[in-house]
Amino acid sequence: MSALLHPAAVPLELGYLSPHNPYDRRAFSGTSFFAARALAMHPAINLRILGPHRAPGRFDKWLGQTPSKPIQIKDVDTNGLDAVLGLAATPLLEALGQRRPDLALLHVTDATPAFLRDAYGWNIPQQVDCREARLVSRAAATIYSSTELAARAPKDLALPVITPLAHPFGVNFEALPTDCPRKSSLKKLKLLFVGLDWVRKGGDIVVQTLDMLRQRGIEAELTLVGRPPKSLQGHPGVSIAGFLDKNRPRDAIKLTRLYTKAHLLLLPSRADCTPMVVAEAMAHGTPVIGTETGGLASLLGGAGTGKLLPPSAAPQDWVAAIQQCTTQPEAYAMLSEAAFDRASTALLWSHWADRMHGIALEARLCNPLEVGAA
Repeated sequence: MSALLHPAAVPLELGYLSPHNPYDRRAFSGTSFFAARALAMHPAINLRILGPHRAPGRFDKWLGQTPSKPIQIKDVDTNGLDAVLGLAATPLLEALGQRRPDLALLHVTDATPAFLRDAYGWNIPQQVDCREARLVSRAAATIYSSTELAARAPKDLALPVITPLAHPFGVNFEALPTDCPRKSSLKKLKLLFVGLDWVRKGGDIVVQTLDMLRQRGIEAELTLVGRPPKSLQGHPGVSIAGFLDKNRPRDAIKLTRLYTKAHLLLLPSRADCTPMVVAEAMAHGTPVIGTETGGLASLLGGAGTGKLLPPSAAPQDWVAAIQQCTTQPEAYAMLSEAAFDRASTALLWSHWADRMHGIALEARLCNPLEVGAA
């Protein structure tokens, strides 16, 4: 006779689908790699990477990239899967849903087409919104990386009856401190900016803010990580660290030191979805002052870990926010501890994987499987 086991006691057979190579730490800012690894390490998940993705070879590492072949849904093996989680994979998931209408799909994303159009100014055709709406209507669950984007999705997609879920991504860092790093004296402020897109990330605001601080007699220095304008070479108080790839051990160590030494991360982004530099800074006990855009509020998790300013904030507003955070050493120490606690509890990939497992399991529970035999 057969025995009916509770579905929760059976490992979840989960497929992972993404256009970003989950074996490549550089793809999608590392998010695809860390997400897939967290799912693969979950004790109740048997993960299957879908598509022709492969791990980087010797020459790929030397070139700094891993070529990926386009995924052909007709060639994807979904036999035996309970569900498929797609990360930023709308076209692929929609095609898979058409091929396997019986399969539970988990749509994980960080933005709506309308948000990218409004915030980034991207020229996104209207049919992309229609495709996104079709997938969200079809999926067993849609999970955004921030509550802000989940809240605007029903209106953006013209689907007022949907109830998207939200759960933040983890920190895309291999090694993180286990205790909150101790910061140096606030008498000399150490400010940090991390971003490749100088204009969109508001790099000019950061430099103007530094200048204003120094003009007011406040001793401050600013380290720029990324590709700032060459004209800033030799600028008073500015140190340029250049582009740092945290997937390279030497660069990762340098970036860790910068996060650890910084008193504040400044991020005056004109547009952002969920910039993971925020989580990285907080994981090193560094509070964040950023622009209230996209999912930054979800990453901070409250005013106790930093401050958010409106996109229209001028350099003097940034100066005021910096002074509010750093005038009282005791209050700053509480900010630093709160940022570290937030990152080391809520912003973990293991927690994200737990949530995805729960959502996928609920989808499977709708159709229990009879397993085992006697």
